[in-house]
Amino acid sequence: MSEKKKTEYSIRMGSWRSVFAVPSCVVDEHMKLAGAAQLKTLLYLLRHGEEGVTLDALAFAIGQKPSDTRDALDYWINCGLLSEGGTQETSAVPDKPDAAPDEPETAPAVPEAEIKNALGQTPEKKPSVARERIRYQFDECMRYVAEDEQLRNMLTAVEATLGKQLTHTEVTCFVTLAKWHGLPCTVIPMLVQYCRSIGKPGMSYIEATGIGWAAEEIDNFEKAEKKISVLTAKRKAWNTVRSALEIPERKATDSELKYCDLWINAQRMEVELVRHAYDKCINKNGKLSFAYMNGILKRYYEQGITDLTSALKLDEQNREAMEARRQARDGASSRNAKQNLYAETSATDDIEAILDAEWAKELASGSGDYNYDD
Repeated sequence: MSEKKKTEYSIRMGSWRSVFAVPSCVVDEHMKLAGAAQLKTLLYLLRHGEEGVTLDALAFAIGQKPSDTRDALDYWINCGLLSEGGTQETSAVPDKPDAAPDEPETAPAVPEAEIKNALGQTPEKKPSVARERIRYQFDECMRYVAEDEQLRNMLTAVEATLGKQLTHTEVTCFVTLAKWHGLPCTVIPMLVQYCRSIGKPGMSYIEATGIGWAAEEIDNFEKAEKKISVLTAKRKAWNTVRSALEIPERKATDSELKYCDLWINAQRMEVELVRHAYDKCINKNGKLSFAYMNGILKRYYEQGITDLTSALKLDEQNREAMEARRQARDGASSRNAKQNLYAETSATDDIEAILDAEWAKELASGSGDYNYDD
């Protein structure tokens, strides 16, 4: 019986002519935590050293979506291995674990804010543009989560809503929304559910919306429920009007949302009446104008009309009234023309009578010496 042959493996040394370094912490600390997208992104950047690489070029090179690549970059930025706006720190571990304060995507130094929180004081608010890009580092977030049961329950609820395990970038985003922006842990799952329900489950949209809610001081379940109800009603009104006017599906502008919410929700206009105003607008201007339509609907509403039947009846009454005024105006013009004609005739007769009288005086005095042959 022949002995089973063992397969041996060896490294082809030709590939070792071109190598690049990988920080030890990538293997020691992040091999288990980082996903495939994060590792592919970092390896590509390490391979290209100090070359400047754009997001789109990087995503294309490693075969990922730009959104996934952006999340992967955020992971390494939060860990302190990458910096945005330059590549000088992409191939080696930075001297300090904390990123420089001018790096927009890295965690801020917030000891003062934490002290104020401990004292029950409200931390000083930063300008909205700067606050939008603030993120805690992942290890700091995990420390907060370990100490705060509400944060743990919030992250669990968010994962259940999204139906997936959160990435490190997503964890830092939600923890930052709660700890820095002050959005309550009970509100964040509601925020995520709302964004998901309108087809906007992306982290960027959720984060921006959450910052907006925090600025509006939506700090409890009731306020969040009311906010979602208002936003849902506005979107429903827009979709109702958009469908009636046969507008292709698209995102509404702020003014369009305002007008649709006014007509459908506040004034309770029938959608057929909105369509009627649209037809009038097109016939008059040849193009859609929500402001012009609002002028038409405002006049109806001021007369207590919110349905198409009443509007058509009013339109007919207005047409009859206009026709009566036109006929009266035409009749008055005709009478005035006749009176002017009589006035001109009387004036002519008076002049002729004066001339005849003067002629008679001249004949009576005998001074009228006229040569009729001239």
